[in-house]
Amino acid sequence: MNLERFCLKFFARPGAPLDDAVFIDIFHDWIRLKKLPGILLDVADYRHVPEGPGVMLITHDINFGMDYSSGAFGLLAQRKRGLGRSHQENLLELARATITFGALLEADPRLTGQLKLEGGVFHYIANDRLLAPNTEAGFAALQPDLAAVAALIYPGQQVSITRLSNDPRERLTGVVDAGSLNFSVLLETVGIAAP
Repeated sequence: MNLERFCLKFFARPGAPLDDAVFIDIFHDWIRLKKLPGILLDVADYRHVPEGPGVMLITHDINFGMDYSSGAFGLLAQRKRGLGRSHQENLLELARATITFGALLEADPRLTGQLKLEGGVFHYIANDRLLAPNTEAGFAALQPDLAAVAALIYPGQQVSITRLSNDPRERLTGVVDAGSLNFSVLLETVGIAAP
């Protein structure tokens, strides 16, 4: 499968109450300080949308959002372009970018004790219903790439990869589950220095 547009979502662990307006200031600071590679464009505030994308950091290649879709808060990263590489390479790159982003968030002093991400479970959401229909066949085509990348992110661990049982009109979603894992551990497994 050569899917270029897709998302990854790592969920937040239950914790202290969080005023998500803080993400607006954090993301604006990140743009100003060039905290992430690539072209950081803007911050968008969609907190008024029920079960929506929350506060987003828009970049040239990836949109990052503190997302509330399906009633579950977490970090959503949406790849907008494939850059001419294979789906598996793009998937690994998006995982690395999302892990870097999440680690920066967890390390930000404005979020101390308020945000911890679950590193052992993420959702893969296909953003192309033509190339990746929400069917068993669509999932079967996607599963080998998810398994290959999961083996790199969670080396030596037992990983479950399943299709989310959702409305067939929704986007195809794969659930990658390696059990509970601190997000900081992912930095080491994908070869990223801690922020």
